[in-house]
Amino acid sequence: MEYDALLVNGRIADVFRYRLFEGWIGIRDGRFITVEAGDAPAGASAAETLDLAGRIVMPGLIDSHLHIESSLLTPRRFAEAVLPFGTTTILSDPHEVGNVAGEEGVKWMIAASQNLPLRIYHSIPSCVPATSPEIEWTHEVFDAAVIRRLAEQPSVIALGEVMDYRGLLGPNERLRAIVRAAKECSLLIEGHIPTLAGVELSQYLAHGISSDHTLTFAAKIEEQISKGLAVMLQTKSVTPENMKVVADLPDRSSIILITDDIEPSLLTDGRGHLSRIVSLAIDCGMPPLEAIAAATIRPARYLGLRDHGAIAPGFLADFLIMDDIAAFPPAQVFVGGRLVADAGAMTAAVMRENPAQPDYPGIPGGLAADDFKLDKDGGSGSVQAQVVALQNKYSTLTALEQITVRLQAGHMQFQDDDGLALASVIARDESARTVGLIANTGLTQGAWASSVAHDSHNLLVIGRSPSAMAQAANAVHAMNGGVAVAREDGVEASLRLPYFGLLSDAPVAEVADGLAAVEDAMRRLGAHQTRPFLTFSIMSLSVSPYAKFTDKGIVDTESRQLIRPFSAAD
Repeated sequence: MEYDALLVNGRIADVFRYRLFEGWIGIRDGRFITVEAGDAPAGASAAETLDLAGRIVMPGLIDSHLHIESSLLTPRRFAEAVLPFGTTTILSDPHEVGNVAGEEGVKWMIAASQNLPLRIYHSIPSCVPATSPEIEWTHEVFDAAVIRRLAEQPSVIALGEVMDYRGLLGPNERLRAIVRAAKECSLLIEGHIPTLAGVELSQYLAHGISSDHTLTFAAKIEEQISKGLAVMLQTKSVTPENMKVVADLPDRSSIILITDDIEPSLLTDGRGHLSRIVSLAIDCGMPPLEAIAAATIRPARYLGLRDHGAIAPGFLADFLIMDDIAAFPPAQVFVGGRLVADAGAMTAAVMRENPAQPDYPGIPGGLAADDFKLDKDGGSGSVQAQVVALQNKYSTLTALEQITVRLQAGHMQFQDDDGLALASVIARDESARTVGLIANTGLTQGAWASSVAHDSHNLLVIGRSPSAMAQAANAVHAMNGGVAVAREDGVEASLRLPYFGLLSDAPVAEVADGLAAVEDAMRRLGAHQTRPFLTFSIMSLSVSPYAKFTDKGIVDTESRQLIRPFSAAD
């Protein structure tokens, strides 16, 4: 039999039976045609024969839940960053761009992802905005009609994570209609379930939710598995304790490894993309071949991609050549039987042209120190302030606290050791703005501003000095989007993100260096978080427990109630 390519003298990773076996592979038209143990027969011939000399052939990694935008890269630059480490297929939820540029923004992400060596499937953002227009501003508000239109776009297979879990359980009829439309379009429906359990969890899942990727623990894993969910483990959930729970499950086929959000600095530190989660799972006790299965055949089955995720006849020839089972980066990466990366580097640049950006609101500018008064009416004296308090330096968990502070002509009067800073969210169309207090950022001076501000991506500014806040915010405006750190006398560091104020089309190493400079500047101002940029940017995520900022006020993310940042002055 004639093949396009023969792979001989290799060890083949069988992700169905968790074993390695010696064998040979025949590839034709981008698919595996023959996968057999032993030596290739004398009659087998091919245009190209690759002698693997005992190396391992395993399926390309499949990331079934992520947001390309978290890398701060356009899709083509993202492909360049992740392919050399063995990620060959992804499901991308472009809800960041969707919140900024609406339906046309999602279409842009889909178009920009076509004809790349990375196979990119898409979910339609379900939460634009993440909650409701009454709580935060977005360029557009998605409804069921938008879902039906976008479901016709190429590569769309899912509805993105339904983050407004309280809204789905309660009064958000718009969101319920969105979920119904997705079911009518035969889309997979992704979940987001940080706090639900018991009856509430059951009622949420009854709408057709298929997965959860939020921070998890033993009892949560067990309940979700029993209720039919795919349990997705990202970095923060891959712990020895959770791996022990997983090992005790009689059926582990619903345990999947994913990345969710990966910053550019993590894509350049040598541990790769989904490969880093696979390696972490192995380090935490998951058997190596099971970890590979949790990042290949399991996500393929979850996504309904029946010809992805395995070295088997009829499957797409997306595969990695490995010196050892978890020796990332792979020696070589193939997609559709074509070599795309070798020794940790792309074999050819992924340089198709990006589509033209659609229209979307720009970044507010021309700001001054007085725009960051806690009391815009200029009151003086003591006030009762609501404070969004970070609970530790490792996570974005917050609590709402009440304290008494003093104002002078509307401006917050800081004390040296109070641990407080101002946080302001300004709608991109400048229709609304909030100034409130945040605790435990570590900042002792200066300010940080960003147009990356999950998930609505309005302008977010956090700082100890109103004049520095204005400097940083105006720098972001001047760059047409990005992030900046400033003191009163000028900008310390910045990173330009001209695509939607979210993305760069520069190579990943350049973007990572720019973000590292920003984070170094944040630390010089006192920020002490493990991942300061990510932590700060999530302070406007209106579905992240338990209190966050929007342009409309402080939101209690469980009750979905807006709270005034302070009560009237004495």
